[in-house]
Amino acid sequence: MKKEEGFPGQLSFVIPEKVIYLIQRNQLVNELYFTDIGYYPHARHHFRSRKQGSSQYILIYCLDGEGLIRVRDEDHLIGADQFFIIPANVSHAYHSSAEKPWSIYWIHFTGEKARWFQHLSGECRTIERGKDSRIHDRINLFGEIFRNLERGYSQEILEYVNLCLRYLLGSFSHIQQFREVRTSDEDDVVAQSINYMLENVERKLKLEEIALVVKLSASHFSRLFQGRTGYSPIEYFIQLKIQRACRLLDNRSFSIAEVAYQLGYEDQFYFSRQFRKVMNLTPRAYRKR
Repeated sequence: MKKEEGFPGQLSFVIPEKVIYLIQRNQLVNELYFTDIGYYPHARHHFRSRKQGSSQYILIYCLDGEGLIRVRDEDHLIGADQFFIIPANVSHAYHSSAEKPWSIYWIHFTGEKARWFQHLSGECRTIERGKDSRIHDRINLFGEIFRNLERGYSQEILEYVNLCLRYLLGSFSHIQQFREVRTSDEDDVVAQSINYMLENVERKLKLEEIALVVKLSASHFSRLFQGRTGYSPIEYFIQLKIQRACRLLDNRSFSIAEVAYQLGYEDQFYFSRQFRKVMNLTPRAYRKR
């Protein structure tokens, strides 16, 4: 079974040709702009094949799962925390893994300055997770673009989202500089640890692992963290998980079991108990409210 599109929880925007014409006439953004952008979560059976290629560059950013990208008859495996840029006008195909379907953000972008990203194309590149990786900030930037596009294609919106595109692509092409924003937190172990929790909110973290990131003993780190926040590190991490769960539950395309799975809970009922401890109501009651 193959599907080109149509996945639960997906977000996608295909900019109409008439609107693209307006962008091409706008000197503020016409040198680098996108024509399509979206997010496909757990996209089982997703595939695309373009024998003649695409006139735009295509960025595929894999958050979870696995897939395969073929460019000029050369295969590239892509997995979590990796991205790939497919060059313009090159035959290609890509598909999600059947066993571990990928969750991807994707962008078709073009313009005179799109070729500046040519040096990044044709190979998988990994974004290492850590206390300063800012993966959550990058995802929020995708969300910023999506929320604006939902409001239509006014000139102001088109200018803003395509200016955001430059920053977003820069977060892939200049990873080290993107991370430097976090250097102000270098001596703040609590801020560092919260950053690490946010970057790994879908995982199961132990106290010892978080303490290791900030180079402290588990007991020392725990006392320091609780003194600053009023919560133990694991309690705080669970709160971050439930905060993310609320956002996912607001999207009714996800079942409660799918929300639990995305946050690292294999047992839906255990997830519901954790949710109730934090929110004082069940996930089902939250969704109804």
